Amino acid sequence: MVTTEINELGSIHIGAKVIAFVAAQAALTVSGVVMLASTFTEKIGKAAGGRGIDVAIDGMETELTVRLIVRHGVRIPDLAVEVQQTVKSTVETLCECAVTAVHITVQDVIFEDALPREGEGRSNE
Repeated sequence: MVTTEINELGSIHIGAKVIAFVAAQAALTVSGVVMLASTFTEKIGKAAGGRGIDVAIDGMETELTVRLIVRHGVRIPDLAVEVQQTVKSTVETLCECAVTAVHITVQDVIFEDALPREGEGRSNE
């Protein structure tokens, strides 16, 4: 599926894979998001679109589902709302399509000791 805009110069098509990529990059900028989770079909390479993002397009309206893996200790409802706002704003700005919904699914929590520490190897001054 693609979003399509027709203007005096011709038509513009933005594919679901592009929208998924933009949404994934936006979600990863939110502090507390470790990575996006993948479905079984994404793991074996049979799914279209970006990893961890499902895109449903109806004309110029887009609905997204974002599957997250988050850092232990973050307040998940607050994180989910921040991801929703960031993804919606970024996709609407870069792709010029109306995002009608951003559904968040938190699939896993990663504990701090399983992550590389920020600033590791630097001296505290």
